[in-house]
Amino acid sequence: MGIIKLRNAKRWKAVNLNPTLVCTFGFLVAFALRYVLSPFVDESMSMLFFALNCIVMSYLFGYVQSLILLIISIPTALFFFRKPYFMMDGLGNKDVFLIVVYGTIVMLASVIIEWLQRERYSAVLQQRVSETRYQMLIESDQARRAEYAEHFAAVSKRQSEEAAANSAGVAPQ
Repeated sequence: MGIIKLRNAKRWKAVNLNPTLVCTFGFLVAFALRYVLSPFVDESMSMLFFALNCIVMSYLFGYVQSLILLIISIPTALFFFRKPYFMMDGLGNKDVFLIVVYGTIVMLASVIIEWLQRERYSAVLQQRVSETRYQMLIESDQARRAEYAEHFAAVSKRQSEEAAANSAGVAPQ
């Protein structure tokens, strides 16, 4: 995979969208979904919607926003959706396990998405360069053919003039 180069990193990201607003909206939607589905979703899945939000934001805006969302989502999920609710009384073994699992999944997905997005961007750039070179090759070939045609026409005209002059000069003798 190699090291991810940071040059042109923002070129593949959504240009028209404000990352802060979209990430905030996504966070609020994830929170609302988790809150509404709390009676049906086990507390071990307290970070599921937040993790999905982090992965989607990684796809849209890159791994930095995903990491920031993950850092915000972990305490939110632990405070609102883990027993005892609305209280921070320390981290238990299960809490640490969930943080490690969801953090690893989100970061791995973010790195893979970032790598794939950059590879896609690189492929698009290479395609554009290839198309440009092909167009330049066609234009160069057309210019070369036009020059050869002019040269051939000039040579043919000179040869026909010389032939006409020779035949006019030979005929009177």
